[in-house]
Amino acid sequence: MILVTDNYKTFIGKDSNRFKLLTGKEKKEYSADVVKQIIVVKASAISTGAIKLAMENNVDIVYLGKFGSPHARIYPCRLGGTTLTRRRQLEAYYSEKGTLLAKRFILAKIRNQSSLLKSLGKARNNIDLINAAKSIGRSIAAIDALQGDIDMIRPQLLGVEGNAGSTYFSALSRILPFQGRDKDGKDAVNIFLNYGYGMLYSEIERACVIAGLDPYLGFMHMDRYGKPSMTLDLIEEFRQPVVDRAVVTLFSQKQVQNADFEQYGESTLLSEQGRRKVITAILERLSQKITYNTKQISLKEIIVEQARNVTRFLLQQKEDYTGFTSRW
Repeated sequence: MILVTDNYKTFIGKDSNRFKLLTGKEKKEYSADVVKQIIVVKASAISTGAIKLAMENNVDIVYLGKFGSPHARIYPCRLGGTTLTRRRQLEAYYSEKGTLLAKRFILAKIRNQSSLLKSLGKARNNIDLINAAKSIGRSIAAIDALQGDIDMIRPQLLGVEGNAGSTYFSALSRILPFQGRDKDGKDAVNIFLNYGYGMLYSEIERACVIAGLDPYLGFMHMDRYGKPSMTLDLIEEFRQPVVDRAVVTLFSQKQVQNADFEQYGESTLLSEQGRRKVITAILERLSQKITYNTKQISLKEIIVEQARNVTRFLLQQKEDYTGFTSRW
C-alpha cells in the first residue's frame, strides 16, 4: 500500500504500529505492516515517531516537487548494500561489462517503444503506428553491432536512441494531442509525461539504493555534478511500460480536462485534480502484475528486481544482463 498526501493541512503521526493521517477533522489510520511507501506531494507535517515507524518497517518516504520529481526522501539506514557493489560498479565502466549494460538499457527502451506502438496500432487498426513500430525495431541490429568502450560507442548509441525516439513520439502524435516530446512543452501530454517520469524516477532511485547501486554512477549517461546517471540509465527500461502506457490510457479514455491544469507564473502545472489523476494512473500501473521469469509480480517489484540483476551481473553472480521488455 502507498500513502499519498496532497494537502497542506495533513499531519502524519503514529499510534502504536499505525500511521495516522489527520486532515482537519478527518482521521485515517493505516497499519505499518501494509504500507510500503509514503509520498508527500505538498508540505505536509510528519512526526519523528512516524518517521521512526517508517524506518523500522523499511517504508520509503519521498517528497515530490511540483513537476513530480523527488526533491527529498528518507531511507532506512540499513539499506544500501555493500561497498564491494559500488567498487564493481565503478570498475565496470572501464570494462566490457559497462558497455554491455549501456547497450542493454537502450535496447530494452527501443523494444518497449516498438512493442507499445505495435499494440496501439493493432488495437486501432492503424497501419502508421504498426509501420513506425517496425521502423524502430530495425534499430536493434544497429545497437547490437556497436563495438568498443562506452566513451567510444556513446555518440552512436545516442544517435540510434534519438532517431528511435523521434519516430516513436511522431507516431504517438497521431493519436495524442501534441506535436512530439518536449520536456519544456506546455501542452497537456508533455505535462502529464513529465510528472509521470518524475514519479518513475523516484521508483528507480529507490530500487538502485535497495540493490546497493550508486544512483550517481551510471554507464549510458555521462557523469555530471548532481546528475544521477545510474538512475537515468535504468529508467529507460520502464518509461513505456509504466508512464507512456498510463498517459495514453488517460487520453484515450478522455479523462483529461482543463481543470487538470493551473498557471504558476509563466508555467503551466498540474492542478490538485490533475496530480491526483496522474498519481493514481502511475500507481495503478506500478501495482499491475505481469509475468516476469515465469512469476506474476508487480511492475514495482520488477523495477527492484532489475536493479538487483544489475548488481548480480556486476558481482559475477549472473553471466549476463537482460533489460526488461514488456509485451502488451
